This record gives sequence, structure tokens and C-alpha cells, in this order.
Amino acid sequence: MVVVAETTRGFGPRDARTNLVLAHTAPHDPLDEPTARLAGRLLATAGGNNTVDALVAAEAIRHAPAVLLTSDPSDLAQLLAGHPQVRVVAI
Repeated sequence: MVVVAETTRGFGPRDARTNLVLAHTAPHDPLDEPTARLAGRLLATAGGNNTVDALVAAEAIRHAPAVLLTSDPSDLAQLLAGHPQVRVVAI
């Protein structure tokens, strides 16, 4: 749900790409405590403070193999160091 909040603004044309992706992906479980704890460990290991990116990274690890598309790959790449089953791709 973090990704939905990050990528949508409630305007049809602007949200079209996100809506298309969501329509073609299976729903998954909501964020749970083990995933949130993994995000905390990722933050500690990377020395970061971007909780949203850490939650996205933790979800990707949980559902690996995975590909994360982002316009700012550096933070995610740091969080995912040592997790080759998740690939970060700049768009």
C-alpha cells in the first residue's frame, strides 16, 4: 500500500500506469510485524532513515524474486545490499 500512496494522486490520467500495474498483479497480505521488523533491520544495516523505502525493500525480499522500479535507486540499492534476489531498476 505504500507504493499506491507514493504513486497515485486520485487523478485518472496521472494514475493510469499505476492502475494498470495493480490490475495485473495479485493482491498480497497487508504489512505484518515480521516485515516491519525486517525493514527496521534493513535501516540499521544500511545506516539509513527512510522508513518508506525500507518497508518497500522488506516487502520485495518477502516476495522475492522481485524487481523494484524507481526513479531514485540509490537508497533502495543500499537497503537491498546482500539481497541479490531483488533487483532495483531505475526508470
